[in-house]
Amino acid sequence: MNLALIFDFDGTVANSIEAIFQLINKLAPSYGFEPLSQETFNTLRDLSIPKACRKLHFPLSKLPQAITTVLNEYRQIMPQLLPCPGMDTVIRKLKEWGIILGLISSNDAEHINDFLKRNNLDCFDWIEGTKGILGKHNSIRTQVKKHKLNQNHTFYIGDEVRDIKAAHRSKVKIISVTWGLHSEENLLRHHPDYLVRKPEELLDLVQNVQSHLS
Repeated sequence: MNLALIFDFDGTVANSIEAIFQLINKLAPSYGFEPLSQETFNTLRDLSIPKACRKLHFPLSKLPQAITTVLNEYRQIMPQLLPCPGMDTVIRKLKEWGIILGLISSNDAEHINDFLKRNNLDCFDWIEGTKGILGKHNSIRTQVKKHKLNQNHTFYIGDEVRDIKAAHRSKVKIISVTWGLHSEENLLRHHPDYLVRKPEELLDLVQNVQSHLS
C-alpha cells in the first residue's frame, strides 16, 4: 500500500493568513478602499472571492489584476513566513513513515522550496506551483497521473472550501484542516471526507487509514 498526501501550502503548511490580511490592507488604498478591520476580514474569510468582492462592492472586472498584484506582493513577503504551529513536526514524521508527500500551490516552486529549506522542511517528494488560484483540480489530476499515484490511496490536505471541491472533482479524498482560512462550520457544509483540528491529528488519521488499507 502506497499512501500519498498532497498538501496545499497557504494556510495549511505556511502560517500565512495574517500576512495576507496585512497585504490586502496595504494594497486597499491603491484600489480606492479603506483598510479592512479584523472584524470585517473575519466576516469575509468564509466567502468565495466573487462573493467577498460583491460584499465590498469591489468591481469583478478588476479582480484578475488584483489577484495578480496580491500574488506578486505576497511572494515578496514569503521569506518572513513560518510553518503553521506543529506542522513542521508532523511533516517530518510523515516523511519518516515513508509516506509520499506532494505539495500544490499557486506560488511558484522556487519560492516554496526556499520556504521549505529555510524551515528545515525539505521533505516533499515533489512540488507543483500552479499559474493562479483557480483550476486546482486540474493540477491534482495531473500530478496523480504524472507520479502514478493510486487515487484510492491519495489524499489532498487543505484549509479552504475550494480544496474540498477540487479534491472531489479529482476523485481523491480530502482532509480539511481548521487552522487556515475557512471556518470549521463552512468546511463541514461542503462535506470533506475527513476534518482535523490540530496538526498532530493528521498522524492519528494516517495511521488509521493505513491500518484499513493494508
